[in-house]
Amino acid sequence: MRTLIERYYTQYYFIDTTSTDANITEDQYVNQHTNDLAVIGVAPSHPVLQQEISKIEFRENAVNNEVSGVRKTGGFKLQSNTILCVITCSNGKEYFLRSCLKGKLLEINKELINNPSLLKTNHATSGYLAIIEPMIKDKFMENPGLIKFEEYHTLRNIPIQKGPVFLKDNTNGED
Repeated sequence: MRTLIERYYTQYYFIDTTSTDANITEDQYVNQHTNDLAVIGVAPSHPVLQQEISKIEFRENAVNNEVSGVRKTGGFKLQSNTILCVITCSNGKEYFLRSCLKGKLLEINKELINNPSLLKTNHATSGYLAIIEPMIKDKFMENPGLIKFEEYHTLRNIPIQKGPVFLKDNTNGED
C-alpha cells in the first residue's frame, strides 16, 4: 500500500534559483492532485525545517481570499513568483515562500498561523502552505522551475523514501 501522497498526487518540486549560496536551497514542493489542483509546501531540503519557527505571516490578500461555487470564483490570482507568506525563525532569519505556479489561490493553511511548528513537524502533509488551481493544467510540467520527484532527489542527493509495499500493491509477486 502506497502512502496517500504517492497514491493520489504527482509530486514535483520548484527549484530555488535565487540563492547565491549553493549549499542553501529554498526549494518547495508542488503536489498535483488527480483533480488537477496543486498543494504547495516546503521541500525536505529547505533550511527552515532545520530551524525553530517563531511565526508565519501570510499576505493579507491571501488571508482574506474567499472563493465560492463550483468555478471557484473570487480566488486571488497568482504569478509563479508571488510571495504567499513570510516565515520568521527564532534567530531572526526570514524565508519568503512563493506560489510556484501561475494560477488561482483557493486556500491557505490557516492552521500554520496559530501553530507554526506544524510546518516543521508535518511539512509534507498537514503543514502544507496553500492549495492552488493552476492555469496550466494539461501540461503541468510546462510551469517554469518545476522538476519531477526523481530528478529532485537526484539533484539534491536525497534518498527516495516510498511507503511500505504490501501484497495488494505488488504486481510482480515480490515481498
